[in-house]
Amino acid sequence: MSSKVVYFSKMFQAVPHLAQVATELTGTFVTSRRSTLKAVNRLYPKLETARYSKYLRGLSKGNRLLKNADIIVTGSPYRSFLAPYEAKKATVFHGTYMMLSQDALAKNQHFDLLCVIGPRMKTMIERFSDDIQVNAVDTGFLPFCEYPEQSLIQKNALLNKLCLNPEKRTIIYTPSRRGLGSWDLAAEQLVLTAPEHFNLVLRPHPSQSLTSRRKDRQSFQRVQRLIMQRRDAYLDLGTCSLAELVSIADLVVSDANSPSEESLFYDVPQMFIETDSFSRDFLFNLGVKESMHPDDLAKLLTLYDCGPSHFIRDSIGFSEILDDAISCARPYAKQRDNYFSWVFGKRDRLANQRVSEAIQTYLM
Repeated sequence: MSSKVVYFSKMFQAVPHLAQVATELTGTFVTSRRSTLKAVNRLYPKLETARYSKYLRGLSKGNRLLKNADIIVTGSPYRSFLAPYEAKKATVFHGTYMMLSQDALAKNQHFDLLCVIGPRMKTMIERFSDDIQVNAVDTGFLPFCEYPEQSLIQKNALLNKLCLNPEKRTIIYTPSRRGLGSWDLAAEQLVLTAPEHFNLVLRPHPSQSLTSRRKDRQSFQRVQRLIMQRRDAYLDLGTCSLAELVSIADLVVSDANSPSEESLFYDVPQMFIETDSFSRDFLFNLGVKESMHPDDLAKLLTLYDCGPSHFIRDSIGFSEILDDAISCARPYAKQRDNYFSWVFGKRDRLANQRVSEAIQTYLM
């Protein structure tokens, strides 16, 4: 391939998407954050990387790569940052983009190619087609490319790696980002009150685990001390990918966020935590504020119909509700499938091939 492809993101959240494209289109991943670079080298050691520096400029390899690139692929708008570069530009949208409002789409209008996750995003883009013209191609959700085939051998290997018990069912807790998610209210209570017949894995949002602040680090230390007092619990600050974790989950506990949507690839039972910061009412009001189409907003809220939910303000005990969430999962199965189909469409691992074909067709 003669075209020089560069993958860029400041945040780690876009890396699982970009890394999958890089398996098909050779290129170098560039980031300005040390924490992101460190995580990439740990989780994607085969991906070539370089650092961007606004101070070193041309002396930095990452800066030179961006300047000389034919194609830049990213997962966030970065409009002002990308403006000086002459390369063709594509976005693969990090996360699942629960709210692609007209304003959010307009912020991505500078891209030469938008790789669309699935039917939800495609419908949202089509609603605004009279006012916003973009070159959008339905390619699928890239992180699914690295979702492992489930097997007893694969499951036991990962549980042993995390020093967890293969004989126990596994709870994965994936809250939203700091200031919005339930971590501060639920994390310690989970470790204290979740029944010991479960494995428990707590996965803070990458914005906390990889770029932690003092408050985050203090919280992690408290949680780790509690973990030492019980069996079969693990605090994951970047050891595993989300794909690995949800592949061994018997229940995903979340704030009704992108990880909960992604875990439906395996049809994992769900349990939702609602708080004053993040609840179905908050999500509804945010959708109205973002001028979402009423039909899109109504369907978005049906994520809460994929499993039981519990509203907490101070603290909550998990001694019974985790077992209940697993035992009552079957009646929610049809809704989980319907929701997955609306968001993602195809349940396959070929999005990287489709993105590669789209880039070669439209940008090379």
